[in-house]
Amino acid sequence: MIWAILSDIHGRGDRLARVLADARVRGADRFLALGDVGSTAVVDALLDVSAECVFGNWEASGLRGLARPYRNIVAHWPAQHRAPKLWAAHATPVWPAGLAIGGVVDYLRDRNLHWTALFPSLQRSEEARRAACLELESAAALIFFHGHTHIQEAWRWRSADGLAQETGPTFGVADADSRFLIGVGSVGDARDGSGACYALYDDVAASVTWRRV
Repeated sequence: MIWAILSDIHGRGDRLARVLADARVRGADRFLALGDVGSTAVVDALLDVSAECVFGNWEASGLRGLARPYRNIVAHWPAQHRAPKLWAAHATPVWPAGLAIGGVVDYLRDRNLHWTALFPSLQRSEEARRAACLELESAAALIFFHGHTHIQEAWRWRSADGLAQETGPTFGVADADSRFLIGVGSVGDARDGSGACYALYDDVAASVTWRRV
C-alpha cells in the first residue's frame, strides 16, 4: 500500500489540490493528514478523498470556535495514528494517555504548560527527538511520521549509535534495528524551499519519498 502523508495545509486548498493530484498519479492508495488543516474547505477536501486525520495544535486550540458540522467532525480526530507499519501524529509520538482533542486546552492551562509541552519541534529539540525514539522503541514501532516543523527532515535512531539524519528524496526504512522520525513538510507553508510538500510511504517496499509540487 502507498500512503500519501501530508500536514500543515493552513487553509491552502490550491496547494492541497496539487498534492492530491500528484499523489494519485504516483499510485497513492490512502491519504493521511497530520493536522493544522487551517480551514473548513480543506476539511471538505480531505473528506472527499476519505483521508484519515489526526489533530494538530490548530485544531486543538480552535475546536470550540469551529462551526457545526465541522466541530463534530474534527472532535473525533485522534491525537495519533498507530498501526503496525505506520505511526503518525502532528508533532510527536509521546502523548498523555486518554487525552482527546477536547481536553487539550484545559490540560495545558491546569498544569501551566506551554503548547510546546504537547507539540514540541522534532527539528529543534534534541530532547524531544530522543523521547520520541524511546517511545517507538518501547512499543517496537519502527517508523513515525510527523508535521509541525514545516520541513522535510528525517532521523534514524539506533540504540547503539544514536541519531543520524537521513537524506532523500527517497530512502529505505526496512532496518528492524532502527527507528525513524520522518517530517513530511508542509503543504501550505514550507520553510525549507518552495512548493507544496508531502511524503509517499510504500509499506510493502518499506521506502519513503519526499515530494515537492
